[in-house]
Amino acid sequence: ASAHGLDDRPVVTTSEPRSISRETTFDRDLHAVHDRALLSGIFTELCTRVAADLRRKGYVGRGIGIKLRYQDFRTLTRDHTLTEPTDDPSVIRRAAGECLRRAPLDQRLRLLGVRVGTLTPASSQPALRPPALQGELPF
Repeated sequence: ASAHGLDDRPVVTTSEPRSISRETTFDRDLHAVHDRALLSGIFTELCTRVAADLRRKGYVGRGIGIKLRYQDFRTLTRDHTLTEPTDDPSVIRRAAGECLRRAPLDQRLRLLGVRVGTLTPASSQPALRPPALQGELPF
């Protein structure tokens, strides 16, 4: 019967996520300089939402990445690895900001995304919260 795909046992699927991300496509292409305040707010919100997703799902991560899609539909990613895993939105924002500084911002943007990878269960990490720092970003 199993050779014919027949099996009464319940299907069990368990998989650990490799990364957790949030991204948004803009209603109009945004300029890194002229729309800086808007982009900065969106960027912070994406980092905050990824951190909330991590906490809700019980993970921390070391790999922080960004994704940019330009007006000509080219997609660029940049990544940064932290020494300690985190689910802290300010740490994620700072690391993602480092990634952003290594990305050319000479074209309008149509998409912005933030990703946290190299995940481990939060329960296996000591509860340390570094102080929040505010860094200057390209936008």
